[in-house]
Formats: sequence, C-alpha cells, structure tokens
Amino acid sequence: MKTLFAAEWTSFSISYHPSYNLLVWVFIAMVLDLLTGLINAYLHHTARRSAGLRKTLRKFTQYAGSILVSVILMNTFQQDHPVVRYLNDGLLVMLIYIETTSVFENLYAMDSTSMFARYFIGPVLRLLTLSIRKMQSKSMDN
Repeated sequence: MKTLFAAEWTSFSISYHPSYNLLVWVFIAMVLDLLTGLINAYLHHTARRSAGLRKTLRKFTQYAGSILVSVILMNTFQQDHPVVRYLNDGLLVMLIYIETTSVFENLYAMDSTSMFARYFIGPVLRLLTLSIRKMQSKSMDN
C-alpha cells in the first residue's frame, strides 16, 4: 500500500486512508444540504441566523472527527483486513445518507404541493426515513 504521509525524522506514516471518492461525495452532499437549507429559508422568509451556520460548523466538526478517528483506527489495526475498509467506507456512506436525507427534507419543505414533490421527492423521502421513524415510534412507546 502506498504511504500517504511520512516524515523522514520519525517513523510516523499514514499508509491507509479513506476512499477519496466517498470523501468528495460527503463534501458535495454537505454543501448541497447547506445550499438547499439556505434557499428553503429564503423562500419561506425565515431569517438566516448565525445559529444555523454554527450548527453546520458543528456537523462538519463531528464528521471530520469521526473520519479522523476511523483513519487512526485503520492505521492502528491490520491495514489489509477487509473489515477495517468496510467499516470506514460504511461511515462515509452513512454520512452521505444523512446529508442526502436532509437535502430531500429541504427540497420537500420548499414546496410540498408540486407534482414533482408529491410523486418523487415525497416518496423518496419516505423511503429514506421509513426505518428511522419506525425505530423512533417504538422507542417512544417504551
């Protein structure tokens, strides 16, 4: 495996890293979520406050921290083990799923009465959130 980073004066190196393709898609999904959220706020004449941008910054920090921890774990454990690769890629796919769901929520909130929203965005949003809502309702019943 190719070493990404190595310092000559130390034995420290990062030889295992997450999928760059998935990292790019996480970033694109985050930017798309931010843009659709801002457009949604503009369309509904909702004031865009610094609290919303701080929320985005917190989310980015949580995502970056999680990804960095996964890189640390990947470089600590056996690097060629397929489970380590699946766990890291799974984390990135989960972040993409979260952001994609948020984008669809923003799109649906913009105009839920249009034909496109009723026949495409709404069903996709229900499909994306179906299992989460079922788990939430079961935990509220207990």
